[in-house]
Amino acid sequence: MRNREAARYARWSAIVAGLIALVVAGVYVHRAIRAAQDRHAAPPVVSATVQQQSNEFSFSRVEQGRTIFTVRASRTTQFKDRNRYLLEDVWITIYGRTGSRNDNIHTHECSYEPALGTVRCEGEVLIDVQGAEGASDKPIEKSIELKTSNLAFNRETGIASTPAPVEFRFPEGDGRGVGITYSTESSIVRIERAVEFNVGSSERTGGIPVRASGSSLEIRRNDRLVVMNGPVVVTRGDRELRASRISVSLDENYHAERVSAEGRPSIRSTGDKGEFSFAADKYDGLLDASGWVERVIADGNVEGSRQSAAGTEHFSTAHMELTMLPQHNLLREMTATGGVTAESQEGPDSRALKTESLRVNFAPGRRADQQRIDTVETLAPATIESKSGDETTDLRAKQFVAHFGPDGHLDKLLGHTDVEIRRQLGTQAPEVTSAAELSATLGAKNEWETLEVFGNVHFQQIDRQATAAHARFVRATSAITLDGSPVLSDSMSRTTAANVTFNQTTSEIRAAGGVISTYLGTARGEAVSFGSGPAHISADTLTGSTTSGHVSYSGHARLWQGESLLDADQIEVWRDERKMQATGHVVAVLPQTGSQLVSTSAKSSGPVLWEVRAPLLTYSDDQGKAHLGGGVIANSRQGSLESRTLDAFLSPAGEASAAAAKSPSGRQLSRVLAQGGVTVRQGDRRGTAEQAEYSAAEEKFVLFGGQPTLTDASGDTTTGRSLTFFVANDTILIGSQEGSRTLTKHRVEK
Repeated sequence: MRNREAARYARWSAIVAGLIALVVAGVYVHRAIRAAQDRHAAPPVVSATVQQQSNEFSFSRVEQGRTIFTVRASRTTQFKDRNRYLLEDVWITIYGRTGSRNDNIHTHECSYEPALGTVRCEGEVLIDVQGAEGASDKPIEKSIELKTSNLAFNRETGIASTPAPVEFRFPEGDGRGVGITYSTESSIVRIERAVEFNVGSSERTGGIPVRASGSSLEIRRNDRLVVMNGPVVVTRGDRELRASRISVSLDENYHAERVSAEGRPSIRSTGDKGEFSFAADKYDGLLDASGWVERVIADGNVEGSRQSAAGTEHFSTAHMELTMLPQHNLLREMTATGGVTAESQEGPDSRALKTESLRVNFAPGRRADQQRIDTVETLAPATIESKSGDETTDLRAKQFVAHFGPDGHLDKLLGHTDVEIRRQLGTQAPEVTSAAELSATLGAKNEWETLEVFGNVHFQQIDRQATAAHARFVRATSAITLDGSPVLSDSMSRTTAANVTFNQTTSEIRAAGGVISTYLGTARGEAVSFGSGPAHISADTLTGSTTSGHVSYSGHARLWQGESLLDADQIEVWRDERKMQATGHVVAVLPQTGSQLVSTSAKSSGPVLWEVRAPLLTYSDDQGKAHLGGGVIANSRQGSLESRTLDAFLSPAGEASAAAAKSPSGRQLSRVLAQGGVTVRQGDRRGTAEQAEYSAAEEKFVLFGGQPTLTDASGDTTTGRSLTFFVANDTILIGSQEGSRTLTKHRVEK
């Protein structure tokens, strides 16, 4: 599994933080309004009760005892030929219906026509948009200063307007537009078109200036709302925000509390690290009273993508929220909910995270103005899919938690509850591992180095299965270690041990501590057919290959199958070749097939068992033959054999006789061939020869090769080319040198 995707998915949260600096540009407009509440009026405020004095001129609009606005001039010239006045040093002060404003319009000269109720100022006009003077003696900071010309003010409607270009300044920057309308009735200041403004670099903008443009700008004082209509374009460095509308909502103290971007706003960035884009149906930024962003919300079809030389990345969700640190333009937490998908593609390699809810927590970075990702956790069941070359890996869990180090590197990935790992190489059958918990450590390239699963671990590939309490995967060695009562099984065998190690590349396997394997018969036959029923092998350790089917049991190795038993220092099994080898202090116990004769052996209870001892035993199931070498001793109640080598022939139980057919199916000893310095003992008889053969069905020994000799209890000896004697009676067949046969009878003492 390659988990670089975990860091990339979380990085979306840091990228979206750029949204904050862009949308906050709208805040500066509202701050201009708020700051005006603390400014002393540039000119002295004219009381509504002041009457026209000498050269001065003034008139006011009063409703319900409250002055809405006042127009005054320092000098007035009345023209006799028409009802028109020339006003000089003109001030229009607007208080509003609640008296909460103290906005001033000032120009050098205007004309006034009483019949029309219009004051027209053709020269330069200055407009200060500011708040009412506070009760304290603290000077009131200017809010917005606008400069325009050709302004008309209507006494009846209380509307000031001009189609001329307008320039404006506010504490954080400046701007321009064309046309302005100011309504004392609705308390709306509107710049009609071609609005542009610049915000100087500051801590809130990350030290980078911000530029914005739109079709119009409105300051709705009664609604406590500042709106820039689109298409709106906001740029900060190499990042650009586009929206149909950006609005700033103000609280009762005219502090910005919410910045909204609507109409499918999108962010785009082009730089050395590639192209980036991010879009949603709507963005919202929530601010504190001092103007710092507390939270950013992206809602509805949230999508982000990045394209670089390394590859492409894509992120999507229904809803995303970013929580900021107080008084800092830094992220504290990011959450995404609703169809969360994060995908990356690097050449043929790809990765994807899918969940319904995701949370990213941030921690301080190496510098005070930096942050790093601390943890990323899914808040709902999740899937991590990765593809590298011909390898595909899928991780599933009810929750994933990724931990990052101080350098921003993904250190550990945890999976909680119902963990499943599905891995497939090319066209091979998939490997599926399930467990309760998962813990993975990652290296410098964001590829997992170790992977551990805990609790009811279960592995399966076709008919191969493994269970344990704990499993550990090591990428560098391709090793899997199982401990906690591990059990490995397939269609033909089942193995238990204290711990098991398996190499996925070489298919080598090693088990240690109380190893017990059981080999079962299948439609393809039995891997081990040394007796009847399932074959069991125990040992201290097991080594081998699951691909070749060759395994070795070492240390107190023992095989038992029905009544057959095999002890040795080491037992090796070639499952596919259906052969076996035992070495070191070999002891084999083999049941004999039933006899066709009625003999004294039939009177004894239980089957006839042969115990064979030798340094080496090799068994081939195809031939049904066990070959023992290195000096062999074989004993049973039928007699004993000593020789350099011995071949024990095992036949299916039903083949020897009708009596044997009643026995359980499986292999039983039917014939023995001893070679090299053979000594046979049967009762009081002792025979020697180079070779000897024992037939279980006829219960007879045949000595041949060399100079076969048989000695009885009385010391009499018999020799011949071959000697045949029976366990059930005292008959001896002697083969002569000429090939004829002589029958002699002796009393055989038992």
